[in-house]
Amino acid sequence: MADLGKKYCVYCLADVTNLRLRCTECQDIELCPECFSAGAEIGGHRRGHGYQLVDGGRFTLWGPEAEGGWTSREEQLLLDAIEQYGFGNWEDMAAHVGPSRTPQEVMDHYVNMYIHGNLGKACIPDSIPNRVTDHTCPSGGPLSPSLTTPLPPLDISVAEQQQLGYMPLRDDYEIEYDQDAETLISGLSVNYDDDDVEIEMKRAHVDMYVRKLKERQRRKTIARDYNLVPAFLGKDKKEKEKEKDKAVTGNATPSATAATSATVKRKITKEEKEQRLKLRPLCQFMAFRELEEFFENMHKERLLRAKIRELQRYRRNGITKLDESVEFEAARHKREKRKENKSVNQSKRGGSTGGGGSSGIKEDGKDTEFAAIEHLSGFELLSEREKVLCNSLNLSPTSYLTVKTIIIKDHLQKRQGIPSKSRLPSYLDKVIKKRILNFLTESGWISRDAS
Repeated sequence: MADLGKKYCVYCLADVTNLRLRCTECQDIELCPECFSAGAEIGGHRRGHGYQLVDGGRFTLWGPEAEGGWTSREEQLLLDAIEQYGFGNWEDMAAHVGPSRTPQEVMDHYVNMYIHGNLGKACIPDSIPNRVTDHTCPSGGPLSPSLTTPLPPLDISVAEQQQLGYMPLRDDYEIEYDQDAETLISGLSVNYDDDDVEIEMKRAHVDMYVRKLKERQRRKTIARDYNLVPAFLGKDKKEKEKEKDKAVTGNATPSATAATSATVKRKITKEEKEQRLKLRPLCQFMAFRELEEFFENMHKERLLRAKIRELQRYRRNGITKLDESVEFEAARHKREKRKENKSVNQSKRGGSTGGGGSSGIKEDGKDTEFAAIEHLSGFELLSEREKVLCNSLNLSPTSYLTVKTIIIKDHLQKRQGIPSKSRLPSYLDKVIKKRILNFLTESGWISRDAS
């Protein structure tokens, strides 16, 4: 007969007196951790139901073989204590856990189970950047790598070192940033009769000095990252000129030649230089490579925006394929060239004397073929055949382009099965509409069934 004071799992009948998971939606459904983790379902109970952890506080988290027999409630109090008092305050932590645990037991259990145990091996990485060293341990601890491993010295000549006041073995300068920072702590001393206010004042001075040292190191790091010292000495310009000369003569290495060709190919415009100058304060917060990638991405964004505007211009002119854009650009280039020739001819006619009168009349006869519409807006968007059509119909280029857009749009909607109503202007005559439809059909803009 089962003991009345014990609880059993309803699925596997295991003893769950110390720890069980109770369903909040089903009555008298209590599972062991193994069945709960496997998603056991029995009767109307489903694995997606809400649950409640019922802990008697007497089971061991690390198993019965763990030393000391720490219960789950003591483990919870230990974790609360380490979060509240911090690592090393073992007496306060022992008082928080309870009178049954000494500070030595608390320290041994936490170090063995949570740091050197399986949990610590799984959660704590082997190398932690800026790891805090416990200098209170009897054996002492190693110094910080930043103190024992100095940065490599700058690659500059002796004359340049003297010019800068640079000391390569110490990686310092004769005149550092905030040269008088050491005066904050030069006269500090710890006396046995100092009161709390004086001690806090001295600590504040030390903190101010450390902050100044960090700022000094930060400036050195920025100067090293952005290669400011060679730029100050003018060495970067000389190296670029040498690389260009080697690339031209063919004596450079393939990598240097590729880098030089990339720099020559990618020229920075005046606007981009001004933008870089405005965004120079970002150097304090971003590394050199990150800042260069930021500028390159902004350059790509400008190129994409320009390409989008170009595609939108093609779409406004009725071009939907890239093959048609080539013809459009060629026609536009011809129109611009004709405009330039026309302005040149007009300037020549204006400055010529009577000896060139006959040629001027001939040119006037040629240029005034579309005199009625050439000064109207939208004339430069028309092809030669469209110019002849608008001139013969005495129709403005803007009106023709509007009618053309409406007809082509209605034709495309009819092909897609979308009912459309013609919204042609009221001033459009039937004869003019028929002429435009025939012209668009012959040009291939619309099919013959639409006309």
